[in-house]
Amino acid sequence: MYKQFQQILIVTFVLLSIGCAKNKSAQPVGNGNGVPNTNPEARNVYVACEGSFGSGNASLFIKDLNAQTEFENVYLNKNGSVLGDVFQSMQRIDDRFFLCINNSDKVVVVDASTLEYIGEISIPKPRYVLPVTNGKAYVSSLYSNKVYVIDPNDMVVEGTIDMPAQNTEGMVALSNYAYICTWDTACNKVYMVNTVTDKLADSFTIAGRAPHSVGVDRDGAVWVLSGNVQKGKNAALTRLAPLSSDVMQSYQFKQGQDPIKLVFNQSRDAMYFIGVNYDGQSKYNGVFKMPINQGALPTTPFIPTSGVQYYWGLGVDPVTDEVYVGDPKGFIQKGSVSVYGANGDQIRTFGVGIGPGFFFFDE
Repeated sequence: MYKQFQQILIVTFVLLSIGCAKNKSAQPVGNGNGVPNTNPEARNVYVACEGSFGSGNASLFIKDLNAQTEFENVYLNKNGSVLGDVFQSMQRIDDRFFLCINNSDKVVVVDASTLEYIGEISIPKPRYVLPVTNGKAYVSSLYSNKVYVIDPNDMVVEGTIDMPAQNTEGMVALSNYAYICTWDTACNKVYMVNTVTDKLADSFTIAGRAPHSVGVDRDGAVWVLSGNVQKGKNAALTRLAPLSSDVMQSYQFKQGQDPIKLVFNQSRDAMYFIGVNYDGQSKYNGVFKMPINQGALPTTPFIPTSGVQYYWGLGVDPVTDEVYVGDPKGFIQKGSVSVYGANGDQIRTFGVGIGPGFFFFDE
């Protein structure tokens, strides 16, 4: 499914941008060797740059938010080797970062301070890492009905949790449970796993099929974004009462509208998601903002696109509430990141690696 998405986006970008000049590629910056200086006072944003599918050119980009300095190809410059193919996401657990390299079937582990390679965990098509208890985390896996249980200290797989549907995807922890999405067109449920026993505890019916993104608002309600437009499953948004099967609200997107990558602001009273225009036809394209008590889906983008542009990465700074948006530029050249204030005004833009798709903020 990932390959299908990236190929659609690449073809669309190439066809629509004929006659347009390419943006100038970003130049490497940093302290001379492309590696940030170790600074315990620094607050960074880490950009997972997927790279072009099948090319093995994924990269890690870091921006020091205090000094406003930027560092490209950090993992390569620090460790002398490439990350691999498709850098999907990253997570911090204690003093380590866990980097999901999706198409290389591994989770790369690095020291959070020095960014030096520590080791790796072999997992098929890893998507996201979710810390659940001390010494335990879950890893979701594309094309699989399993969630992998890992020991982040020993960097080993301790077991698996079998799910009733394929393509384990977005996850969120709430109390002693994890809500897990399975991006399966036959699935209209979100699953709840007991994080103490690592057993499937319950399943809750949602408004649509193929759930992929999940988050928790300020009231403890669980929001699930679902849909797979390319497979004929319209998108939906469901709000579930805390630790309950009760549907508080449900919203149906119009045909062709394809929202992805649900994230919340600092106070968790509003959410953002990307509307992706795959074929140049849908106008539901850009970043959309929706307060949790709005009562209706947003119809106009909070951050609109321009021309043949589309967005792929989305994150919200947990300290400033600034919105970070990744433009992959068709995955055929270096991408860019634009930062917006709470009112939607653009603050700054900077160049990154190919395919910026995920942001991690080190608070």
